[in-house]
Amino acid sequence: MLRRWLIMFFVLLLLYGGAACSEGEKSRLPGPCAMTEEEKAAVIANGSVQRSSILDAALSLLEEGNPFLERYNLITNSLIQPRMPYGVPYLYGGQAESHVFAKAPEYIVQEAWINSPIYYRAGVMYIYGFDCAGYVKWVWKEAGLGTLPTGQEMLNDGYRSIFHSVSREMPSILELPFYLRPGDLLVTENHMAIFIGTLRQFGYTAEEAPSLASWLDWPLVIHSTVHAGVADHFDYLIHNGLQKYKLATVTDGGVGVSLLAVPVEYAPGHVFQQKQDTWYFDLPDHTWLTVLPWKQGQRYCWYR
Repeated sequence: MLRRWLIMFFVLLLLYGGAACSEGEKSRLPGPCAMTEEEKAAVIANGSVQRSSILDAALSLLEEGNPFLERYNLITNSLIQPRMPYGVPYLYGGQAESHVFAKAPEYIVQEAWINSPIYYRAGVMYIYGFDCAGYVKWVWKEAGLGTLPTGQEMLNDGYRSIFHSVSREMPSILELPFYLRPGDLLVTENHMAIFIGTLRQFGYTAEEAPSLASWLDWPLVIHSTVHAGVADHFDYLIHNGLQKYKLATVTDGGVGVSLLAVPVEYAPGHVFQQKQDTWYFDLPDHTWLTVLPWKQGQRYCWYR
């Protein structure tokens, strides 16, 4: 009998182990970094990302076990912990820090109060999170940089703009990482994101990730956006977590890392979910690295 219970215990660990959850929740998140000591040493040897307060804050809103957070900790010898076990979901109009973290590590379920152009509907229950601007504003403040200007203010500020669609066009996407610093903000008329470096700077190599060998030096951004992989985390939480989550409908994304401007047709993975497309590459641990396509002719700035 004891042997049977021990077997059942280890099976449950395999099924639900990893990320720490609130009482009554199950998790399918990957949990702490599963790399071997040799793999960790290779990441440290090959990675070059530098620690900064803005990256500390930005990466802390990824889910437990996210490889970019794990690699950042390894390369910079840091111990940044996720603020919420499943990361932070996207919510259209979500900018209230007090709501996002009010019951951490649990989440707040709340009615949406505004309709989005595609997915969110007023009066429908969702798990509360940040929209793209709310996320960047929180990171900026958490990093000790004060109050972030509005998107329009940044778009109109030629002085602090490194590149600008009107005054100083940016170089090719492949050259962009040579000019940017991790923490620089990409601002367009309908989105905000934060530059965090490149795959190579996070210790990825062509040998480790052959499908991404051509993209190791392309820019990476972190943002709160449409992301079916993150949406799946919250879909799982809604169906397997606390009773209050069962009142919610699934978010259409959340905080995640994306490759900027890779032609979407080059990404091998695609799903149409929550009325929107997600194009992605598989990282070695099978986390999705989504694609944020660059729209030619849009109004933009890179803000520092």
